[in-house]
Parts: sequence; structure tokens; C-alpha cells
Amino acid sequence: LLIALLCAVAFARPINDGNKLFAKGDYAGALKKYMEARKSEPANPLLFYNIGTCQYKLGNYAEAQRELSSAVRMPDTALAAKAAYNLANTYFRMGEKSPELAQRIEDWRESIGYLKKAIDLAPNFENAKKNVEIVQRKLKEALDKQKQEQKQNNQDQKQQELSKHAKDMLARALQMCKEGKYEPAKALLENTMA
Repeated sequence: LLIALLCAVAFARPINDGNKLFAKGDYAGALKKYMEARKSEPANPLLFYNIGTCQYKLGNYAEAQRELSSAVRMPDTALAAKAAYNLANTYFRMGEKSPELAQRIEDWRESIGYLKKAIDLAPNFENAKKNVEIVQRKLKEALDKQKQEQKQNNQDQKQQELSKHAKDMLARALQMCKEGKYEPAKALLENTMA
């Protein structure tokens, strides 16, 4: 019994040290302690959550996403809800940093999905409810921008398809106008437009 207790204390120490460092805002130090603890117990779901949260705080969103994705599947629903919330925030930040609008939209959709999962796991999770509204608003703005860009691209494409021919016909019509041949210029432009 004494040996088992000593083993438990030895294992808990790096996690506890990591928790203390995390509380002080030393996320890199906390991450180091959590990684030490992982060597002893690599499947501990709490470590996935702690490591993922540290990675998030350090701005390492890809690593945070990987760790928190594992933490979301843990049996402890309260911790799984927090992991889903942090994972949603990770996707939101990844979307914010993405230079590609399509990737931003995809990340923000993932964020909303994980926020809803957090709410399903913990129905009174007020921060998750607030964040759903915020991310949905951002997503709507991004989707509207995407529609506008697609519309502009379609218009540009149509103009480009006609531009060489249209330019040639316009140049001929302008030359005709300079020569005083207004009716033939008008007819040429009408035929071109048709």
C-alpha cells in the first residue's frame, strides 16, 4: 500500500507542478511538466486536456487541436465539455489566422460544432453559448464576403471572356465616330452587344 501511494504521489507531482505553473501564467513551464507526466502515463485523458490547453495558450494551435481532440472523447463529461470549448476556441483562432477565406470558414464551422458539443455536454455552459453567437456572426460575415467575391469573380470572368472582342469593336466604333459615321458605329456596337 505504501509503495502504491508513493507511486501515485510521484506521478501526481509533475501534474501538480504543471498546474501551479499554469496558474502563474507560465504555460511553457507547465507544458514541460505535463510532458514529463505523460512519460509515466501516456493515456491519461487529463494530460491531453492540460497539454492541449497549454499549447493553445502558447499559440501552437495545430498541436492544441491534436491534443484537445483526444481530450473531447474522455468519459468525464465536465472535462470533455471544457475540452470541446477549448477546441472550439482553437479552431476559431486557427480561422482568424488563416489567410484563405475558405479555410477560415471551415475552421469557424468546426468551432461552432465544438461549442455546440460543449453545450450538449454541459447545458449551463454560458461562455460556450455566448461564443456560439460570436462565431456564428463572424461566420456569416465570412460567408457573405465569400458570396461577394464569387459574384465579383463571375462578373470579372464574363468581362474577360468578351474583353478582347469588345475592345476591338469599341475601337472600330470610336474610329467611325471620329469620321462622323455615327449610324454605322451604333449598328456595330449593337451587333457586338447582341
